[in-house]
Amino acid sequence: MVYRKLTKGLGLLIVLGMLASPSIAVEDEVKGLMLIIEQQLDDPGARQQAMQAGRNRALLCSYCHGNDGNSVKPDVPNLAGQNPVYLLDQIGKFARGERKNFVMNSLAKNFTLDDKVNLAIYYADQTVQPRPQNKSLAARGQRIYTQRCMSCHGEQGHGSAEYARLAGQRPEYLHLTLERFRANERGEQQDGEDVRRSPIMESIAGRLSDENIEVVVAYLAGLE
Repeated sequence: MVYRKLTKGLGLLIVLGMLASPSIAVEDEVKGLMLIIEQQLDDPGARQQAMQAGRNRALLCSYCHGNDGNSVKPDVPNLAGQNPVYLLDQIGKFARGERKNFVMNSLAKNFTLDDKVNLAIYYADQTVQPRPQNKSLAARGQRIYTQRCMSCHGEQGHGSAEYARLAGQRPEYLHLTLERFRANERGEQQDGEDVRRSPIMESIAGRLSDENIEVVVAYLAGLE
């Protein structure tokens, strides 16, 4: 879909007004974020400035997410190669407390809009480093992924403005996230840290066995 390009100043105020509305629909929020990102990417000078500023701001994030968005901790996701609109949306969710993680909630609340946009553009431009695949497990995982996950996350797992890139994601993180969604669906007790809700993902993960999760993770972690 082609969106009307924004002029600087007035256009940004319009988008911020949209995002501040308490009654805004999810799809309208994503559309607003797309306009903000497009405004930066359509201007070569603005894009270059955003990349440099994002690289500098990412120093705060590198302890967990790595200098280039490839995570250095098993329970922390790669940010490299994610859709910039998706990243901007998730940073906003942490800032508003819609996603729960003490470190991320604290950081995101202190990021300016420019910080958030710059980080999203910087990480989206980085290259994810896929993991070696167990071909036998991956072949089985591909069948499950195609049946249950591809319609949202894409044929190659590259995601979109609304859905995460799963290709090349850390296997430990994928495994943990699917287990948490499954626990939500089954009403199992979780602590307050990193609790994340998604009716769609909970419904899908609730029907996955331990073996299903293992093979899907094996498939996704090795995708480029």
